[in-house]
Amino acid sequence: MPDLVFNFDVDRYINPFLPRPWLHLLPKPISWLLGHRAEPRRRIGNVVVWFWSFIGAFCGILAVEAVFRTNALKDYGTPVIIASLGAAAILEYHTIESPLAQPRNALLGQIFAAIIGVAITKLFQLSSNFEDLRWIAGALAVGLSSAFMGFTKTIHPPAGATALLAATTPEITDLGWFLVPLVILGSSLMIGVACVVNNIQRQFPMYWWTPVDLSSSKCSDIEKLEESGSSSDSDSGKASYGELEGHKNPYIRIDSGKIVVPSWMSLEADQRAMLEILRSKLHDKLGSTGSRSSEETHVHPVA
Repeated sequence: MPDLVFNFDVDRYINPFLPRPWLHLLPKPISWLLGHRAEPRRRIGNVVVWFWSFIGAFCGILAVEAVFRTNALKDYGTPVIIASLGAAAILEYHTIESPLAQPRNALLGQIFAAIIGVAITKLFQLSSNFEDLRWIAGALAVGLSSAFMGFTKTIHPPAGATALLAATTPEITDLGWFLVPLVILGSSLMIGVACVVNNIQRQFPMYWWTPVDLSSSKCSDIEKLEESGSSSDSDSGKASYGELEGHKNPYIRIDSGKIVVPSWMSLEADQRAMLEILRSKLHDKLGSTGSRSSEETHVHPVA
């Protein structure tokens, strides 16, 4: 009996309506700060990464704390910082190539978690025994946030802490719905700092919405090797996809145009995103000698 597998990809319904890449049309200094590179970036050592992660985390958290300390926000009982932003700083300034650190996840994941956390807390506050039920509210808020972030492909681990804080920490609970704009403000400030600091010697973000190349196709570039092993035309000296499947080799094939994985392999959203990032890097490397039009980037692979 075959295994029952249920998969849902929200981007399959959203991506067809998204515009083609346009960052390359902006002035170079602006497109550079937004993560666009016309040529592959130079490799740097991990010591440099540690240095810039320190600078980024320091500047990002400092910027949020400075804004939160203004009188306009302090009058609403705003805390010095929302603790989950500390965890977000590690992702957004250190592991900046992770799908979990990209703006879509870093911003929307936090927003969804804050909304769910506050909503669940408000629901439990209808009970006179709310203080005795905080622990249940916290668990439910984190669970629902995790599921919803998975559904929307906005998984951001620090956002789980945001939902938990909304239910279990009195100082954050007292903010009520004001937590949502605070999270939007704090997350936006951190992404803004990341676009400056992370682009000095590195590249951030790797993508703004999806790693899928929207300029060439409106569907996923990750394909499954069918059990039938139907082969495509193969290049000289290269095994076709059908041949790879026919020999039962556990290969994942990545080229500048698409990704092919075995039909029996199931990929989570973050795993698919990481494969797309690798494909994008290969795409950029091969395209470094290509030409550019006024509308979009056309890559001419190197023979």
